[in-house]
Amino acid sequence: MLGWFADTARKRSYLWSFRREDVVPAIYIGCILSMLPIYGIQVPTAFLVAMVFRCNLMVMVATQFITNPITAGPLYLAACYVGLQIFHFLGAPIPGDSVYEFAMLITHNLKDAFLSIVGPSTMRGSMEELAQQTQMSLPEIVGLGFKATFVGGTIIGYFIGFFLSLIYQFTARRANARMFDLRTQYHKVRLREAEALKAAEALKSTQKPKT
Repeated sequence: MLGWFADTARKRSYLWSFRREDVVPAIYIGCILSMLPIYGIQVPTAFLVAMVFRCNLMVMVATQFITNPITAGPLYLAACYVGLQIFHFLGAPIPGDSVYEFAMLITHNLKDAFLSIVGPSTMRGSMEELAQQTQMSLPEIVGLGFKATFVGGTIIGYFIGFFLSLIYQFTARRANARMFDLRTQYHKVRLREAEALKAAEALKSTQKPKT
């Protein structure tokens, strides 16, 4: 497997290129991918997506750590809320009196399920309670949450990518300008050295005794 990965990566130079046209798409796509509800398989998915869209692999993989064991919960809940708001705006029925109430209901039950250490039945008990409160079946709740998180994650990921892309492009321009200044100063120094050497040779030739 590692041999196949190394051989595949070696043949595709764009995976390691830090040109703007390879990095910017990786930032956008990587941020969107990091916000999708596929936690745990993001890195191998990022490798496949980087080959499909021909963009920088290292940037794509690095953005997957936006969602980590600390940030995954809050970010996915935010994505779910944004997705529910989009569904509500498009006229899809959302249980409860408001999107906020339904989102808080999901958050409350999931928080109790994950933070409790009572036993393995805690998660199912919390989900069954959520089903009773929303008058929905468990598959319907999971399906709605997944779709909402997918849509909301795409939107949030795009805006995160836009922000990081601006930072990258600003930093890249500053770095390129700095490198240009350094190259210009280097060439000026070399030109002065050449002129000084030429003047020294001319002075030396004028000081030779005439025979």
